[in-house]
Amino acid sequence: MQTGLQLVYKWIERNRQLGVSDDEMDGTRFVYGDTLYTIKKTGNGEFDVDHISGKIIVFRDEKELDDEYTCRICGTEYTNKIDTIRCCMNQDE
Repeated sequence: MQTGLQLVYKWIERNRQLGVSDDEMDGTRFVYGDTLYTIKKTGNGEFDVDHISGKIIVFRDEKELDDEYTCRICGTEYTNKIDTIRCCMNQDE
């Protein structure tokens, strides 16, 4: 099973491969379990990931739940549900 921190770094890596700039990703927040992660760009061009644990409540818009062909972890879009499920299920991908 992947940890929240591993998923955040995987998301950063995938988005860099998709051409998303570091400035666009800077400040992005993630929720995994009861931990909030925030990525911050450092002076050397890498990302630091801060995390705060505690009680977290996430309210989701119903239309976000209908998008069954987008990986809920990294945001990659697929044309079928099987590929979507397989996307981030293995840590070694």
